[in-house]
Amino acid sequence: MVANTDAGASYSSPIAFAYIFNLIVGVGALALPIGFSDAGLILGAIFLAIMGFLAFVTVTWINEVQATANALLVLGETKIRSSGSERTSGTPSGEESLRLVANEELEMSPDLFEIKQRVEFGLLSEIFLGPIGQKIFYGILVIYLYGDLSIYAVAIPTSLQAVTGGWWIFTDRTVYYFYLAIFTICIVPFSFFNFQKTKYLQLFTIGTRNTALFTMIILAVIFISEGEGAHARDLRWFDFAGLPSLFGVSVYAFMCHHSLPSLITPIQNKKKLFPLLLGDFVGIYFVYTLLCVTALFAFGSIAHPACGNIPGPACHIQKLYTLNFSSYNFRPIAIFLTLFPLFTLSSNFPLISITLRNNLMLLIPLLENYPRLRPIIFGLAATMPPIGIAFATDNVDFLVNITGSYAGLGIMFVMPAFLLLYSRRKMESVRTLREISMKNHHASPFGHKAWIYAILAISVACLGLATFNIIWKFTHH
Repeated sequence: MVANTDAGASYSSPIAFAYIFNLIVGVGALALPIGFSDAGLILGAIFLAIMGFLAFVTVTWINEVQATANALLVLGETKIRSSGSERTSGTPSGEESLRLVANEELEMSPDLFEIKQRVEFGLLSEIFLGPIGQKIFYGILVIYLYGDLSIYAVAIPTSLQAVTGGWWIFTDRTVYYFYLAIFTICIVPFSFFNFQKTKYLQLFTIGTRNTALFTMIILAVIFISEGEGAHARDLRWFDFAGLPSLFGVSVYAFMCHHSLPSLITPIQNKKKLFPLLLGDFVGIYFVYTLLCVTALFAFGSIAHPACGNIPGPACHIQKLYTLNFSSYNFRPIAIFLTLFPLFTLSSNFPLISITLRNNLMLLIPLLENYPRLRPIIFGLAATMPPIGIAFATDNVDFLVNITGSYAGLGIMFVMPAFLLLYSRRKMESVRTLREISMKNHHASPFGHKAWIYAILAISVACLGLATFNIIWKFTHH
């Protein structure tokens, strides 16, 4: 997360549509089918639609807050912190005051609320929620990033172990630990440097992700068409007991909020921003539903608990859905799908750990007199806990639920609600003082306070539901 407000290179709406789609559709999609299986086909589809809609509502809030922040920056009613060559949001490296705009200039301005400067989530928290609110946001973000890295650290060796299986006298579990150790040695050192993903790495990730996703859907449809799938009477349709399992996964699967300012600001034509985002969320919902429905009808009634790493029978829906194809008879496809997390997540792990390291350095003012040692220490603090968690458990479904149910809930629902409340309060006081009548054309259609309080109430209820689910699983298993 960077603190400078330069929008960067611009791009068209179709490119923005693709970027947002690929940001949202990540590893969370691979944990959705098992959650769908627990909740049932109808309840799963309804609940996923509700979570997708609520995520879209809070996305429109962030757009409004971003537009308000741009207006305040132009008016000189707030100030942002400038940053150096290696920047993180809120890095205290000096202050940059913006010019005041006279009222007569405002009359000539085409749109005071145009989103021209990138104001990241952390800076929005600083502007509208103050230092305490900003620290709370960064605390939530740090927890979320730790969860993200833990999921990656589990998914990669699990995928490798599914391809090779055990070796000679070594069990599958031992091989998992071996791959995790290799991953730690080879990938973690990159976390001590600073670099950005290249355009080609992004294109590779996008290509492999979408190829794997639609290949799984097609193979499941082929499996069903061959008469191998489940009968409708053998599937769960409506099971409230499985709903808590789907909640955390759903939050994780629709998460894009923390990166939204970076994606929205460079769009050339923002007049159709609302339909663009709506189209993304509707499209993603149908892709997720298609993935889960085909998974249930293909593998939902199979009793075999796990798939092997050689051609063999299909198995019940796995916690990481790609593992359902490890025993597919055409081995190149089986290996590609099983190793899909390796292809995409290995490149993301260092990038996310660098982001986490920088945010930890922002939060914890230790070793500031040791500029060379400090990044190393905080780099270890960022990478070692997730590796330790991966050694302790390989339950990716549990990790996704924890990450989505707690930190994800804060980033997706709670923080946007408070940002909207306080940004409107601040803007109203500026309007009155400066006699500004111009309307914010990026204002959310879900901006009534009833929506805000409803989202906060739902967040509290979901938090309780998720906590109950975790406690129940620990006490009954």
